[in-house]
Amino acid sequence: WKMNGSKKSIGELIQTLNTAKLDPNVEVVCAAPAIYLELTRSELDPKFSVAAQNCYIVPSGGFTGEISPAMIKDCGMDWVIL
Repeated sequence: WKMNGSKKSIGELIQTLNTAKLDPNVEVVCAAPAIYLELTRSELDPKFSVAAQNCYIVPSGGFTGEISPAMIKDCGMDWVIL
């Protein structure tokens, strides 16, 4: 996804994934833009994982625009691309 997508296009992708016939031995992880992480997690079938695209090294602080690992976990994500 990188910096692509909208609620509409993400909804279409989620619908495609949720109805796809996939090998049960394959783990699928979707990395939505940060602003759409919770939307993606709430609508995507739980058999799929959702990842953040980035995170910052510290748990909190004055780092405008950064997202901490704790924030990512708090939103229900278990993955991040670094």
